[in-house]
Amino acid sequence: MKQHILIFASALLLFSCKKDDNKPANSQDNNKLLYVIEDNKFNFSFFNTALTATSFNTLLLDKGPYTVLIPDNSAFQRSGYNTEQDVAKERGAVLVNMIQYHILKGLWQLDKLPYRFNQPVSTSSGAQLFVTHWVHNQDTVITINGTPVTAQNLPASNGLVQVISAVLNPLNQDKLSAAIAAEPSLTYFNAALQRAGMKELLKGDGPLTVFAPNNNAFIAAGFPTTDSIIQTSPDVLRNLLQFHMLGSRRFVYDYVLTTDVSNQSLQNMLNNSTTTVNIQNNGSAYTITVQGAGNRQPAQLLKSNVLTNNGVLHIIDQVLMENF
Repeated sequence: MKQHILIFASALLLFSCKKDDNKPANSQDNNKLLYVIEDNKFNFSFFNTALTATSFNTLLLDKGPYTVLIPDNSAFQRSGYNTEQDVAKERGAVLVNMIQYHILKGLWQLDKLPYRFNQPVSTSSGAQLFVTHWVHNQDTVITINGTPVTAQNLPASNGLVQVISAVLNPLNQDKLSAAIAAEPSLTYFNAALQRAGMKELLKGDGPLTVFAPNNNAFIAAGFPTTDSIIQTSPDVLRNLLQFHMLGSRRFVYDYVLTTDVSNQSLQNMLNNSTTTVNIQNNGSAYTITVQGAGNRQPAQLLKSNVLTNNGVLHIIDQVLMENF
């Protein structure tokens, strides 16, 4: 994998550099960020379409410097944009938020950051994203919001390009509490949080990671209605909910970086009990399952990596149980 990334980065450099890299850049050169992106249409045409549709292409001709996080064309396709025309037809507000979230002010050589998980970095609009710099299986890995960077520090005269393997989703909610309340499939989980007096915890600074069972999971676990949740002891619910939370920010790919060859690891939840996380490699992407000691089968993630400023939300298809 490491060799493929190096080859890919070298190819991009060949296409993007119109000038001798040893010559000093000037405002008249043809190696500004916009031209680098336009010259690499074989890989960046979807992103370039979004730039043009939002008029952010002119920004990348400015003095800068800027660091642009570019999802390659296949990343856009995995996000549901099958063609460039699909990108062009997207609502303007969606594209503006998307582009702003992929542009940083200044030169960000992400490989110079400390070896840490999920270090906050501000985008050009002031929103936060989270960068991990880590070593896994002797390879140095950089991820942004749990998305691997596939080519690093590609130079332009007014900035840098970092190529990423997914389209990053801007924050739609500031806090986990709001993200859960806004999700129609989590009304039972939200009712449990209210009954247990835990809404304020999810409005705090965090960071937290929440594995939230959906409504069908609560029904299958013996809560046929939200009224049945309201009639349950707050202490019982509080322990149950704490078994679905951990006191750190964890994206799916973070588990890939911290799990050994067994593809299995234990994680401490807020109630000091442990769940088991299993890594699954599906060829083009990794997924995880999570299981309590009382679950006969692991819970599957129905939705993952929902980012807020105080943590990450994953939606699962079972209520996690400590005991049979």
